[in-house]
Amino acid sequence: MALIKKNISNQDYHSHPAISASGLKLIYKKSVYHYLNRQPFSSAAMTLGSAVHTGLNEPEKFYNEYYVLPKADGRTAEGKRIKAEAEEIAKTKIILNDSEMEIVKGIKANFDNHETAQYYSQGEKEASFFGEMDGVPVKVRPDNINEILKFISDIKTCQDNSPSAFRSDIYKYGYHLQAAFYCWVLGYDPRCFRFITTETKYPYSVEVYAMSDKMIEDGQKALSKAWGDWSFYFKTKMVTTYTSAEKLEDGSYLL
Repeated sequence: MALIKKNISNQDYHSHPAISASGLKLIYKKSVYHYLNRQPFSSAAMTLGSAVHTGLNEPEKFYNEYYVLPKADGRTAEGKRIKAEAEEIAKTKIILNDSEMEIVKGIKANFDNHETAQYYSQGEKEASFFGEMDGVPVKVRPDNINEILKFISDIKTCQDNSPSAFRSDIYKYGYHLQAAFYCWVLGYDPRCFRFITTETKYPYSVEVYAMSDKMIEDGQKALSKAWGDWSFYFKTKMVTTYTSAEKLEDGSYLL
């Protein structure tokens, strides 16, 4: 499969209609129906995660995209005035408070001093790839890809990045499916995929994880299931719901 590589914004990437890893993760965890009816969603945790991601992967862009609110007491008239002025200045940027910025700085300091994380951060950042797999349009945007050393790495923020906790997160959020999809589309060995994990709570631990053979196999099985559902929809336009459960003749699901 011939891939087209583009250097485009994250917004332009997400607006492209091809299926992505995040779409396949939703299909795997829920269904094609849920993916087609998804709505935009944001949260404080997502904003912080994106800020950490930019701070680590594209630090030169950080202050073009984020604005840190000056510290002020929002309960007072003066504090409200300072906040209103800052929000006016930052209308085109994402606003962070000083506590969130301290988290970003703490993580960045640990990341910069972590030898393994630095190694797996070498390469091309945020490149978007487009192509087709089995006639179905696909897109991937790895955080980092190294075409010389042949690895892909992905940054994940979490509450707890201990081995047991992050292993649980991988299965809970479908990160193993994401890794399998990236490696399938880009033609990389999944044993060379790395997660760079960062805790968002002090002391902001940074660790790097590879996947076991069992996890790789589970990720490929999860991808196969989600891909089968999406490919079926793409080629037939028939919307499915919970294909992992047996449906009885009366329309109910068997648990």
